[in-house]
Amino acid sequence: MKKNDVMGYIVYALMLGGAVGVGFGVIRPILNDTNVAKELPMPGILLILLSVLVGAVLSAVILELGHVLGAKIGGYKITSWNCLGLCWKRGKDNKFKFGFGGFDGLTGETKVVPNDVEKSNPRPMIFMPLVLFLIEVILCVVLMVLGQNSTAHGMKTLYIVGLVVLTVGLLIFVYDIFPAALDSKNDGAYILIFNNKTNVQAFNQILMAEDKMAHGEDIGETQVYESVTDFTVKLNDVALYKALQDKNYDEALRINEFTIKCKNTVNSKTYLNAVAQKMALHLYLNPFEEAKEEYIGLKLEEKKFIANLSTGPAVRAYILISGLVEESEGETKLAMDKAESAIKTSGEDKRAAEEYLMKEALKKIVAKHEDWDFSEYGNLGLGEEEK
Repeated sequence: MKKNDVMGYIVYALMLGGAVGVGFGVIRPILNDTNVAKELPMPGILLILLSVLVGAVLSAVILELGHVLGAKIGGYKITSWNCLGLCWKRGKDNKFKFGFGGFDGLTGETKVVPNDVEKSNPRPMIFMPLVLFLIEVILCVVLMVLGQNSTAHGMKTLYIVGLVVLTVGLLIFVYDIFPAALDSKNDGAYILIFNNKTNVQAFNQILMAEDKMAHGEDIGETQVYESVTDFTVKLNDVALYKALQDKNYDEALRINEFTIKCKNTVNSKTYLNAVAQKMALHLYLNPFEEAKEEYIGLKLEEKKFIANLSTGPAVRAYILISGLVEESEGETKLAMDKAESAIKTSGEDKRAAEEYLMKEALKKIVAKHEDWDFSEYGNLGLGEEEK
């Protein structure tokens, strides 16, 4: 078990413990008071559920709005703002357009590019959400005080709502500010990283390169790190996907191998995704029997990660495994059902390469199984006319 996995379990334990403690230790005794229950505007459990919903939405908006304000203060240009799947993205005309989309984060994701690689400062993007959350805390405390000090039982509603909203907010911000990389992108992982000026400039270079790739622009040469961590892997990914776009697969595999060799310094998802990337490319490029033996030799956790279809490389690998190795039309289509979503969630900077490789994977399957019908996946460029 890796350090980041342990940290993840710790933060989830803290969140669960806090929620259970407040629920059973504070709120339950209040709701068990029949005099209070009679004065509530709705059944207690419904009041709690609505308060949780309000707390989650309010905290999500505060967190992502804090990122926007922090970006402006730090000298960044906002390229997209996503809160709970509602997304505003800046178009080529420099105007924002609304849509729906996935995100890498607990409540949303704010994407930015630096106005100046050397001068733009990302630290305000971490601390502004905390400033806004402090305002939320003050408002919740005011509600709780009003509800607690009132002699009217009905005013207990304010106390319950304030307490639940505050608890939900605390849980979300504990996750966000926890000083370790977790399942989703969190600010706490960057706190120590941004204490180093070199890391700040590297972070800005990543943002600039990803934005250029998303718009189909040439990013030039990018640094590749042989010593890979959960931070430097982001820089390596920029170079890796540039190599994939250029169809320089040997270079992509070389960069990817650095992550595999640094298994003990990256989180499990990063490592397993690198294994899936290697497997997908080998099944696409190498002689079939050689790639088949490599797949058979994978560890169980590596095969499970690929089968979970949670990333673009995993989906590509599973398409090729199901179609070439297992020769299962049903399993191949199961993976294809996830292909479009995997392409979209891979990020603008990786989308073009992922879409091309996904099409190429399916073409290999079609070439081997001409009787299989993939016409329903015409959105990936393989309608009946290509068959």
